Amino acid sequence: MGASREVVAGPNVPQTIGPYSPGVRVGDLLFVSGQGGVDPDTAEVAGESFGEQARQAFRNVEAVLRAGGSTPELVANVTVLVADISSFGEFNELYAEFFPVDPPARMTMQVPLPGGLLISIGCVAAVA
Repeated sequence: MGASREVVAGPNVPQTIGPYSPGVRVGDLLFVSGQGGVDPDTAEVAGESFGEQARQAFRNVEAVLRAGGSTPELVANVTVLVADISSFGEFNELYAEFFPVDPPARMTMQVPLPGGLLISIGCVAAVA
């Protein structure tokens, strides 16, 4: 019998905008889908500025992590999509706030994002 697979859901976990799960736990790993800067209560973009959206995206990542039995400290790898690479410096500051000690590996790319989003953050983490 292989590892179990469980879709992550919870009261603070944002709804997805497509046919995918916000997170999937397989054995001792948690895969978090890209989380945009969307307020989970209103399903609206959390603000027009990159900083507002990035902070909300990190809150959304943390909500999925917690719902899946993990924490930011157990994140091993992060994938970040930004609409404008000129936000890279500001993102680095926010990343250092979210991961203040031994930050995880990361890849950051500039891509067009839907619905007014300026950032999307996904990750892979160990489960506590």
